[in-house]
Amino acid sequence: MRCRIFAAIAAVFSVLFATVTLSGCGGVRGNTPDLAPHLIAQPDVAPVRPIDGKDGVMLSEYSGALTPAKFRDRVNELYAVVVFDGQRPIFADGDPVQPIYDAARAMLDRYILNAWHDGDDGAYQKVHAMHDWLVSQIGYDFELYDRFMSGDTDLADDAAFHIDGVFLNGRAVCDGLSRALNFLCAIEDIDSVRVTGSFSSAPHAWNKVRLGDNWYNVDVTSDAAYYSVGDGGLKKQIAHGYFLVADDTIAEFENGHVFAEPVYAAAIDYDYYSAQILRIDGATYSAVIKSQAELNRLFEAVESDGAVGKIEVKLDFPNKTQVNTVDMYAAEIAAAYKKTGDSDFVFSVDKKPYFRYPNGVYVLLIYK
Repeated sequence: MRCRIFAAIAAVFSVLFATVTLSGCGGVRGNTPDLAPHLIAQPDVAPVRPIDGKDGVMLSEYSGALTPAKFRDRVNELYAVVVFDGQRPIFADGDPVQPIYDAARAMLDRYILNAWHDGDDGAYQKVHAMHDWLVSQIGYDFELYDRFMSGDTDLADDAAFHIDGVFLNGRAVCDGLSRALNFLCAIEDIDSVRVTGSFSSAPHAWNKVRLGDNWYNVDVTSDAAYYSVGDGGLKKQIAHGYFLVADDTIAEFENGHVFAEPVYAAAIDYDYYSAQILRIDGATYSAVIKSQAELNRLFEAVESDGAVGKIEVKLDFPNKTQVNTVDMYAAEIAAAYKKTGDSDFVFSVDKKPYFRYPNGVYVLLIYK
């Protein structure tokens, strides 16, 4: 059974988020696994956090009734101590914001190895895990969007804009996600800044991180690909199209990220995809696809495998230019989809079953 695609873009008030809705039908294979985050299976027995070597500072004295305003001020104080001051917070018994810090540490203890504390590759592994955890485990706060659309503009203190939305509630918007990445990086002693500006003409927030001598853009929010298949419920696939990219890349792609002000120039893209391997039908494939023949073989393998339905690739064909300004590979991808006789998604003139990212990166939805 084949399915047609219906896409819609939604901009969220003080942040930007793209929701692509795919309308599918039945499918002949049932659901296939989602794209998996790169997260370790087994944590260290005795994890060590770099912030423990920093000077400790007691948070300001806390007493009295915990009003929403007091709680928000205290969250902001915790954030400032860790991110801006680079210090280790010390809490009095019963401090209401200690669970935020404990939850952030628990995430790092679970997914960051002690072996990664040294060297540029270790910093890369840490940021990779942080990115993938935030994209895969933290939901976008669509309820906040609905409140805004219904006319509620008194939203600035909502948890979704702050780190408690991420670490206590498990959902946020781009402000909260960018602050959370800053917070995690500060605990791990990785240079990171929150960047503000716009994306597709709507206000937006993302990050820059430093690996070795180079700064890179990381947009956690935009690496979450939301869609609906048939039943109206949202699904999400992880992508890395906005993971460790240059200023020119993030600015040139489609409607582009616009920086509110220049900060720590990011001159180069990190070569992420060349190290990524796809395992399909008992064989391995590079995530960087160099020709139509390679792309066709990949789709044929997906059809033969029966258990793979979503893939993330970088298309890098010779003589393909301006991949950040137009969809240079639409015809090539359409031809590859024809190699699967029973894919759950088909093309219409202006609706396509994939998510497109900078530098020829695509998340391709083949089977539900």
